[in-house]
Amino acid sequence: MKPLIGVTKSYGLTGIIQNLAIRVCLYFSNARSVNLSTKHPQLDLDIDGLIISGGTDLYPGIYNNKDIKENYKYDHKRDELELNWLRVAKKRRLPIFCICRGAQLLNVFKGGTLHTDVSKVFEGAHYPSSLWGKVFYRKKIKIKPNTRLNEIFKKDETEVNSLHSQSIDKLGTGLDVSAVEDNGVIQAVENEGPRFIMGLQFHPEFLFYRKDIRNLFREFVRASKDYSRQ
Repeated sequence: MKPLIGVTKSYGLTGIIQNLAIRVCLYFSNARSVNLSTKHPQLDLDIDGLIISGGTDLYPGIYNNKDIKENYKYDHKRDELELNWLRVAKKRRLPIFCICRGAQLLNVFKGGTLHTDVSKVFEGAHYPSSLWGKVFYRKKIKIKPNTRLNEIFKKDETEVNSLHSQSIDKLGTGLDVSAVEDNGVIQAVENEGPRFIMGLQFHPEFLFYRKDIRNLFREFVRASKDYSRQ
């Protein structure tokens, strides 16, 4: 039986392209998937792995930061949904794969904090905001040795996309940094133990044409399949 992966998403059509891209990646990685939304949270659903996907900026109040943007539409209901699912995943010891906003939320869930605007903190962190820039822009990241990400990618450096304005600041308990940019922006975190828990600041679902990214999804699916056999 193929493992069933729960994928969080915003309600309605918001983020539909990203959601479809993730589910296509899971399909070609030999997994089934189901959406988890604020309208259908399905917190009692028996899944084998959890993906916290990208989306709007996290509400700073959930990590006691007062740098709140005026007139910005924070998605409080989705923050609550995903925090609840992270609690469920912790209790059930589910494999967890977090993307962009998801990586930030994982860090906050673990007691960490965020930079609300990377361009104000890091030199050279003014990333393209146009559609073409988000699609084609690539930046180099360094992958730390002796990490799960390094074992999967089998290299110490690679290029990734950039669709974020926030990033991890204080690291959450039980997480290690596994990839960074030269300017210091954290691009990947993972847990210290054998359980698959990983957060990526970039969007691997838009890089699935690459072998290392396909290996990443397959490794997560493998971990989820092992969980389903327990």
